[in-house]
Amino acid sequence: MIKYLFCKKEFLNILKTNIQERTMKLIINFFLIAGFSASLFAQNITNTLGTLGVFTIKDGSTNYFTLSQSTGQVNILNTLRLENTTSATTGIIFKGIDRFIHNYGTNNTFLGINSGNFTMTGANNTALGFMSLFSNTTGSINTALGYQSLTSNTTGSYNTAVGYQSLYSNTGGYFNTALGIYSLYTNTTGSSNTALGLNSLYSNTTGYQNTAVGYESLYSNTTGFINTAVGVSSLHNNTTGIYNTAVGNQSLYNNTSGDSNTALGYSTGSTIRTGNNLTCIGFNAEPTSVAASNQITLGNSSITSLRCNVTTITSLSDMRDKKNITDLSLGLDFITKLKPRVFNWDKREWYDDNTSDGTKMQEAPTAGFIAQELDEAQTTENAQWLNLVLKDNPEKWEATPGNLLPIMVKAIQDLNLKCEELKKENEQLKVVNEKLAKLEQLINELTAVKHASLTEDK
Repeated sequence: MIKYLFCKKEFLNILKTNIQERTMKLIINFFLIAGFSASLFAQNITNTLGTLGVFTIKDGSTNYFTLSQSTGQVNILNTLRLENTTSATTGIIFKGIDRFIHNYGTNNTFLGINSGNFTMTGANNTALGFMSLFSNTTGSINTALGYQSLTSNTTGSYNTAVGYQSLYSNTGGYFNTALGIYSLYTNTTGSSNTALGLNSLYSNTTGYQNTAVGYESLYSNTTGFINTAVGVSSLHNNTTGIYNTAVGNQSLYNNTSGDSNTALGYSTGSTIRTGNNLTCIGFNAEPTSVAASNQITLGNSSITSLRCNVTTITSLSDMRDKKNITDLSLGLDFITKLKPRVFNWDKREWYDDNTSDGTKMQEAPTAGFIAQELDEAQTTENAQWLNLVLKDNPEKWEATPGNLLPIMVKAIQDLNLKCEELKKENEQLKVVNEKLAKLEQLINELTAVKHASLTEDK
């Protein structure tokens, strides 16, 4: 009986405990539901983690999401799915109030504060950087990497911009490649340009098919087209010049509107401004003047020999390209007026003040002509058309002695004619001398006969 009472009491205690626990759970659930229901109206839900607490969402033993109180770090332990961007409010990741990541449009990818927009119809664009491709409308297949790269682009397509504000002003230009800070910065509608280097093709607006490689290469170009500049500051000041090729630091540096010029070498052709069809090869090689045209310059003023496997230069000489062909009148008489000289070079450019004083004079003498004397000779004979003197640069006359070759040939012919005449005269004199010899012989014979006759008479 006692045992039975004891068991009954224990059973009642257990039952009481279960009832208390169930009651407590009901109360807790009630408050949770009440709190949740209240939050539907207040729109505020606050959950406070205790010190070093971790909020975890899991399924069994697998964690999917954690939030650490101590660091504030959120971990997504599987994947994060975001809807495709279809508007300014769907499928976007923001930083503060600014859009940061989205893929609005067709096959577009935008990463950066306010990169891209939500009105464009252009497709297959990729932009990375603050306001990159910000204004794009119908432009497609563009790649923008850098702060405000291609930021003004609207309809331009097939452009690649890499660098701070590269292709910044481009609106409708196509097939441009800009690599470097401010490269192709002001380009608007120019197409098929390639710029590699800080400020390369910086000022280009509508120029097309230009290639600039190097710091500030083709920097000032605006509308010039089909130019190639390779080297720091090459074609730096070119604005409207076309068909120019400059290879070397500062090559064709000052060219502005000159066309069809070629410069190869450091600082080569750097004095050219408006000249056309000039070719300069070698360190600091320069034409006669800033506006010269149709010249080839090999090397600078220090070059002392021109080497090649042949000794002559072939040039056009086809009769079908010539009119009014007559015999040259200038010959021996003109050659005799020339003054071949021996001299020592003492160039003004070797001195800081551009005035030679003999202290840097070359020791070895040189044979040649004086430009002023050649000019005097051709002026006297009214033969300036010989172009024996080049005076494009009034401070530095140049001579073209090779133009004397036809006259030298004519002079040799004149001498040969004189020789033939002398030869004929000599033949005539020989005949006369033979006759005189025979006459002298006859006279001598007659004299001998006469002398013998006189002797017999005595």
